[in-house]
Amino acid sequence: MEYSDTVLETTPERVTKFLMGIGAVAAIRTLMAGAGMTDDDILEGRALLLDVLAAPRQPGASADTDDARAQRAATGELDQWDEPNFARHGAALRRRFPEVNTYVFKDLAPSTGTAAVQGVATFLARLDALENGTDPGRTGLKQSDKKAVAFLGTRGLDKAERKRLQGLVDVALGPTSPLPEQTELPESARRREALAKLRAWFDEWSTTARAVIKKRSYLIRLGLASRKVRQRKPTAAPPNPGKPTATPPNPAERGEVTGDAQIK
Repeated sequence: MEYSDTVLETTPERVTKFLMGIGAVAAIRTLMAGAGMTDDDILEGRALLLDVLAAPRQPGASADTDDARAQRAATGELDQWDEPNFARHGAALRRRFPEVNTYVFKDLAPSTGTAAVQGVATFLARLDALENGTDPGRTGLKQSDKKAVAFLGTRGLDKAERKRLQGLVDVALGPTSPLPEQTELPESARRREALAKLRAWFDEWSTTARAVIKKRSYLIRLGLASRKVRQRKPTAAPPNPGKPTATPPNPAERGEVTGDAQIK
């Protein structure tokens, strides 16, 4: 039978509990003996379990790549950069170059994650357009535009810093390389084979236990059942303090006759 990796990896813990339950409760051992479980069967399960434990799990291949980690780091750095720097550079431009400020920060605000990458990329592209005079909509403003960009350079946003930020944008936008194809190591194959044998043993005897053991506490001890969670009964809603409780009327007030009296 083919087992999934998830099923196989949970088996050692389940077999450990199963064997300990059989050994700890004489009634369970008696019931299993009556179903055909001998000492040799128990020793077989123990040996299979020890074989698995002696074949330690190999460290798995990293589900990551260097450039994927670099991409996340670049995104994080841009995420941290945009809020304080948009604020301070925007404040400086608003005072000295209000037209440039309107152009640079139109529909632009600090954000998080991939949106922060897009925001910084837009910011840098607009500064490049101002410096190079490549935006046809700003004819006649080229001199003031260049001055504004040069001014930002005096505030720490010089060409070197803009180049660094553009490099982070490029890394954040990728591409990244796929994971290399992994081949199963001989040790991993041996462990899986040992797990499969252990699981087959467990399936046989756990199925037997469920068939012959009816006491739920014994099945719980073997790890084959779980405790029931008791549901609390909903408490009755308290009476409305603002509404008086109706008192049933006196039978005599309704004209009813009680006791042995007869209606005449």
